[in-house]
Amino acid sequence: MTLDANDKLLETVLQEYKILAEYERLQSEDLGGIYVTPSYENPFLWFGVIFVRSGLYKDAVFRFTVTLPSGFPNDSTVPTVTFQSDVFHPLVNPNDGVVELSEAFPKWQSGDNHIWQMLKFVQFILQNLDDHPIQSSHVANNEAYELLMENRPEFQLRVEHCVEESQRKLYELPAHPDRFYICFDRFNPDVHGPALESMKESKAMEVTTPPSSGLSWVRKGLYQPLSK
Repeated sequence: MTLDANDKLLETVLQEYKILAEYERLQSEDLGGIYVTPSYENPFLWFGVIFVRSGLYKDAVFRFTVTLPSGFPNDSTVPTVTFQSDVFHPLVNPNDGVVELSEAFPKWQSGDNHIWQMLKFVQFILQNLDDHPIQSSHVANNEAYELLMENRPEFQLRVEHCVEESQRKLYELPAHPDRFYICFDRFNPDVHGPALESMKESKAMEVTTPPSSGLSWVRKGLYQPLSK
């Protein structure tokens, strides 16, 4: 193996280590209602689900992906957060679902910026929209912005529709599922009942890192994640 090849291999290993460290750091932060896992096939692609717990988008269950730039984290390019279903929001592009992050992350600064901060920002703009003054220069959906400013009832109606759609799509699988894609089953008493009883006994109703049994579901009508 040539010196250049060795250097390239070392560079790749170091980059993968930094990506893993970034993911481990995300796991240690308080991101209640947000679940993320890297793709099995591509370390630069992460799958995520956010359960919105308050605000106008309450009860929405939005799937999203995080795409890291090829030079991450030593690249000023900001990672991309893309919703997989329609999210009617002034900061979400209606054509491709990409979240406008430039307000909080004009460029990526390695060591100072982290993926968990991006996800915290996304959570904030969904749960605290009224507390977040949106500048017109950062708007990604002009229709949503205009309705929010000028016709609040219509805006709320459109939001309700996208919340309902997100719930309907919760159990859908992608056309080419990844081994680590986050999947949910409808509650089945025969399959999930024993796990639920065990959780009740231990009073561990908050989801953390799922143990090895791998059971995961969402209770019908509540859209709250339950795992064991």
